[in-house]
Amino acid sequence: MREDETTMTTNPPSVRVLLVDDEDVFRQSTAKLLARRGFLVEEAASGQQALASLQRSIPDAVVLDLRMPGMDGIATLQQIRAIAPDLPVIILSGHGQYDDAVASIKLAVVDFLQKPVDIELLAARIHYAHEHGQRVVLRERTIAELMVPPDSYRRLYVDQPVADAVEALKDTFFAPREHSDATQERLRSVLIFDRSDRFVGILRFPDLLKLVLPPFFTNLPYTSYYTGMFLAQCKLMGNRKIADLLEEPVSVAEDAPLIEAVHLMVIHHLINLPVMRAGHLVGIIREKDIILEIASRMGS
Repeated sequence: MREDETTMTTNPPSVRVLLVDDEDVFRQSTAKLLARRGFLVEEAASGQQALASLQRSIPDAVVLDLRMPGMDGIATLQQIRAIAPDLPVIILSGHGQYDDAVASIKLAVVDFLQKPVDIELLAARIHYAHEHGQRVVLRERTIAELMVPPDSYRRLYVDQPVADAVEALKDTFFAPREHSDATQERLRSVLIFDRSDRFVGILRFPDLLKLVLPPFFTNLPYTSYYTGMFLAQCKLMGNRKIADLLEEPVSVAEDAPLIEAVHLMVIHHLINLPVMRAGHLVGIIREKDIILEIASRMGS
């Protein structure tokens, strides 16, 4: 842990913390650092000691290590929930195991931090958990919360020529600067509908690149390249219909777990994914949304 005495913050002495960890040196040093920041800290060297402490008095927050001999952190957390269902619990883990993180989230922890943890970060999270209680339970955001509306994208129809799609995508690259935010929402993709306004797919920039390749490229065991191929394909593709480019769209249900959207985007190499509700398009989840959420959750 790092300590910078010049930036030390002080929390109200009423914030009572139960620190549960079997590593004596870590527990004792952490307790001292938290105490110097105004917390009232009680130590427990095992899950059994922690439960005995809770039977005597309920603290404002618990900081709980996962890896302990005998009763481990998850078993301890299950018992804590039986005693005090709404007690804010912050998990500390020196191993970062996937199963532990999932189990902790299911048991409504307010945070999951990996050792070594910065003392200022830990103090801030304890203070925040004390102020907000169960309102800050660690929760995975939904696809519906992350997706953008379909109106963010350009719309074309299946019977329009490919040239219209090329122009639509080109426009997103050269939109006026004052519209740059909206442009980023549409970049590299166009939504395709039939004339009854039923969504039938997304035409992405990589789909147009595939169209530039001569069809025999996929049928030969080897490929020869020569000047003029690109120009010839550009001349030939203009009169084709957008319908010729579309494949069965890969989509995700609005109420599906977020990890399903990520999996579909990975295995199908997609930059975005249609979100459906009862057969209707209700949004688009983009690689940008996923990256921002990853960054947010790593730091939260």
